[in-house]
Amino acid sequence: MTQFVAVLDAERIKLTTLRSPLWATAAAALLSFAVAALQAAASYRGLTVTSAALGVAVFGVPVLMVVAAMTVTGEYRTGLMRTTLMAAPNRTAVLGAKAVVAAVFCGGAAALMTIGAILVGRADGPGLWRATGAIGLYAALAAVLGVAVAALVRHTAGAVTVLLLWPLLVEPLLGNLPGHGARIGPYLPFANALRFLDVSWLFPAYDMPWGEWGSLGYFAAVVAAVFVVAVGTMNRRDA
Repeated sequence: MTQFVAVLDAERIKLTTLRSPLWATAAAALLSFAVAALQAAASYRGLTVTSAALGVAVFGVPVLMVVAAMTVTGEYRTGLMRTTLMAAPNRTAVLGAKAVVAAVFCGGAAALMTIGAILVGRADGPGLWRATGAIGLYAALAAVLGVAVAALVRHTAGAVTVLLLWPLLVEPLLGNLPGHGARIGPYLPFANALRFLDVSWLFPAYDMPWGEWGSLGYFAAVVAAVFVVAVGTMNRRDA
């Protein structure tokens, strides 16, 4: 336990002292605020809270997944991963610490971005804190997924491609396949996450076999499964 806390602190220092994650997070925030501002300018009736938060959920969180992935791929690129694993040979603890730090950082950043987007969009109606907490939780789980995918792929370009195309292109295409989308859609992880957030995106209204909390549980189960595979793979192969 003491070793894990030490590894956790080391990962915190790495993430908060590098410029690239901070710049990427700032870019995600600006993109989210821009989407909210454009929506507000085009709306005649005013935005709901969930509408104002759309930019954070759809665009901001995928960028934060990339930030989480960079905590892994950056070390593989520079060779720092070998030093990390020499100092902390327990690879499960190392990947777990990276996931925890990334989840806290990305979850907190997404929550702040959500509040900012709602203010920029001048959204009306209740649900501010529900949307803030839900998107923060979604971003934390997505960050764990980002760390897992990065541990499997190892290369920044490959991890970025997977993490951006998966929610922004692949799932919308599968979910809208003529004659098959209605059957495939309820089992798409990010479609379930957006349903939990009550954010309307490119997915049609599916007949989900579970409620909104079931959708969150489904997304969390997919994240956990990918993370377990990543831990097993990392423990089997060389750094």
